[in-house]
Amino acid sequence: MARRTAPAPALVAAALLLSACAQPGDSSAASGGGQADDGGDIVFGQLLGITGDYASFSPPAISAAEIAIEEINEAGGVLGREVTFVAEDARSTVDGAIAGYQKTVSVDGAQVLGSLESDSIVALFDTITDQQLPTMCSSCGTTFLDENGGEYFFRVTASDSDSGLIAAQLARDSGFTNMAMIVQNTEGASGPAEVAETAFSGIEGNEVSQVTIEPGASSYSAEVDQALSAQPDVIYVGAGIEAGLPVLREIDRRGYDVPIIVSPDLILDETTTVPNADQLVASLTAFDTESPTYESFAERFRAETGDEPSPGLYDANAYDQYILFALAMQAAGSTDGSDVAGQIIDVASAPGTKVYSYAEGLEALENGEDIDFEGASSSLDMNETGNLLSPQLSILRVTDGAWTPTESVEIDASLRPSN
Repeated sequence: MARRTAPAPALVAAALLLSACAQPGDSSAASGGGQADDGGDIVFGQLLGITGDYASFSPPAISAAEIAIEEINEAGGVLGREVTFVAEDARSTVDGAIAGYQKTVSVDGAQVLGSLESDSIVALFDTITDQQLPTMCSSCGTTFLDENGGEYFFRVTASDSDSGLIAAQLARDSGFTNMAMIVQNTEGASGPAEVAETAFSGIEGNEVSQVTIEPGASSYSAEVDQALSAQPDVIYVGAGIEAGLPVLREIDRRGYDVPIIVSPDLILDETTTVPNADQLVASLTAFDTESPTYESFAERFRAETGDEPSPGLYDANAYDQYILFALAMQAAGSTDGSDVAGQIIDVASAPGTKVYSYAEGLEALENGEDIDFEGASSSLDMNETGNLLSPQLSILRVTDGAWTPTESVEIDASLRPSN
């Protein structure tokens, strides 16, 4: 499930260009995980789709990051130094991520990097590894990280493997046997779809048909027609908002009234307004709302934005990644990328003194204690590949015009490909 696909020639060329720009002694050389450390402010970077398909996710992610940076500096900073924050636009595309990454590292001097999306992770993986830049994603589900994370890449949300398995499990438990899949041709959309297809089709008697779509098309009428020609009793739509909305509306226009399982990229306010919103169901990492970390973050987030934290927008996850970076850097006693990355799993995971804020973690570290930071999103205990050991998942449906968690769910391990 976590195979790496061969990179396209354009990505290879871009990666070579980025590597060439990071020769030893250059400001983006690997030894510092970003610009050479001059003893001034420590720079925490964020690279995400401020424009484009993922734009709806960016304002809360940026606000959450700013809340984390403010909290870190209120407690005295990291290694006694102020932390500054910079967010760059990946434009929700691979090309935009490559350009944004180069600016974030070479111009802004970021010493850690957060919030990368799935396509960006895959495209930049080799370059980031070569440059030893500690990198975390708060919303990316790509199955690529299931086996390839853990050295310089870490994830504070569930894998698409989990979302895909839950989609198959929901369909199976509802008694469905014929699934039509409409899937956008991008890493973020195709990852959970591949897992769902494998798990659902592996059940005896089940049938799956899949149609691939490209974002930005003027119409998806032909693709929806092809998908519905199989007469499915359940539909899976894996797409970003740009393609997902017209697909959902086209399904409704044709009067096809069956449950529609949507991928996490479509758990947005925009999808609650489609005529067939009552047919939609999704699964998503849930927040541990009883955690002291969540309560503190939620209070700050409400004051900053006027909104409640939303699992569908991954705001608490975005906050968690920066607190983890700061604690790991403090534990390492260094801003060196390799040293910092080597501490992330330790400060995120048991055993250790449980801490619920940066200030608590800083005090425990200064007292010589091992720590286990409990995030605002959930427990952040990680395995050796930097993935959450036990992500909380909930089923969401549209109720009274809003995505609403309706029940918690545990993954049926028998659906995993290895079983």
